[in-house]
Amino acid sequence: MIVPTTTYIKSDIQPRLDRLPWSRWHVKVVFALGFAWLLDSLETNIIGSILGILKKIWNFTPLQGSLAVSVWLIGIMVGAVAFGYLSDRIGRKRIFFLTLLWYGLFTAACAFSADIWMFIFLRFMAALGIGGEYAAISSAVVEFIPKKVRGRSDAFIMSLWPVGALCSALLVMAALQLFPLEIAWRAGFLLAVVLALFALYVRRNLPESPRWLVERQRIQDAERIVAAAEKEVMESKGLGELPRTHPITVRLMDYSLWWQTKELYGEYLGRMVLGAALNFSQVALGYGSIAFASLVLFPMTNTPPDAVPLYMSVAFLFAFLGGFTSVLMVDTIGRKLTGVLSFGSYLIACLSMIFVSSTFSAVVSLCIMQYCYTWGWVTEYVIKSEIFPTRSRAAAIGWATFFGRTGGIITAPVLTGVYQSTGSLTAVTSALALLVSPGFIAACFWAVKGVEGKHKSLEELTKD
Repeated sequence: MIVPTTTYIKSDIQPRLDRLPWSRWHVKVVFALGFAWLLDSLETNIIGSILGILKKIWNFTPLQGSLAVSVWLIGIMVGAVAFGYLSDRIGRKRIFFLTLLWYGLFTAACAFSADIWMFIFLRFMAALGIGGEYAAISSAVVEFIPKKVRGRSDAFIMSLWPVGALCSALLVMAALQLFPLEIAWRAGFLLAVVLALFALYVRRNLPESPRWLVERQRIQDAERIVAAAEKEVMESKGLGELPRTHPITVRLMDYSLWWQTKELYGEYLGRMVLGAALNFSQVALGYGSIAFASLVLFPMTNTPPDAVPLYMSVAFLFAFLGGFTSVLMVDTIGRKLTGVLSFGSYLIACLSMIFVSSTFSAVVSLCIMQYCYTWGWVTEYVIKSEIFPTRSRAAAIGWATFFGRTGGIITAPVLTGVYQSTGSLTAVTSALALLVSPGFIAACFWAVKGVEGKHKSLEELTKD
């Protein structure tokens, strides 16, 4: 392996970012990233509200319906890796705009799908952009926010995902009231695009990550952004000065994509496995529960398709509560214990499916699974975004997403296949419990062997 040229410098950029008190400047950053994250969720989760409607219109099989979910995840996998590398190479800010514009255009195209196969293709293309958002947003959030509130701020932004999912259900419900069934689902996609344009507007003034700029040896640009942030924070808080900081040693490297990948799969392999295992389990529970409810549980209990968006909205409300649980825990009891508790709850959540016999019990089961799912995955993103160096953070998140998303790809077909072959919800529960177990195992291992990110700087958590 060719060793890249390495230079060591002293930098106070990172400590100065960590010393800043919470202020309007941070609120603006969180809003810009969080609102767009909410819209990413709206676009992702709208499928859960319209899948039953599309099945009624196009009369496709449960397997085709599962494919519509799985191909979305494949697109996210590819987009996360590709745009993750690009984010580490050309910057977080450029990828913010590129990915949002990308998925907005293909979301609009989805509204004009003529059949299930055209819909599946366009969903795949839109998912490429969403995958890029995962890598870029998760990287930028932790690079901007001070270490004392980084966990809860990151968790809060991630918790907006179920809010976007709730909005998707409400959007479809409103469209169903205004338009006939054949038009309502198309209107839902087009309205989502309008919101995406607003997200582009909100992001226009978001600065580039100073930590990324330092890694790319653009010290003056990083200094200018941090100095402007310090000035705004001091004015808004009425401060005459800020606490003193001490420079840290930063390793700057001129490296290739191949070397970057070798480092991730060598020095950081254990952390990559952790991220992939946690991601695999949360996607298996989250996407599996939504797809199985839409394709099996609700039809089995004779739930009208046009009522499904309402029940989905209730489940997404519980999902938000799950995310908020993580917000309250990651900076108090720490990342490790929160990870063990949240992913341990997945095994309990699976049991709720055994008791489904009516629409009410199906909704209760879905609410339990969505609560636990979001509690776990929000915690996962807090952990995963902190434990890699800035130079490779987005790529690492992309690779963890790539392997983790296989959980969603296989879970929907496996669960529907098990049910079709056995007709037993107990068998389905056992299959889902097995699929979500890697996350709990990985969380327990990390609790023993890993680093605790609570109140520590990003630079303290990596091996440089």
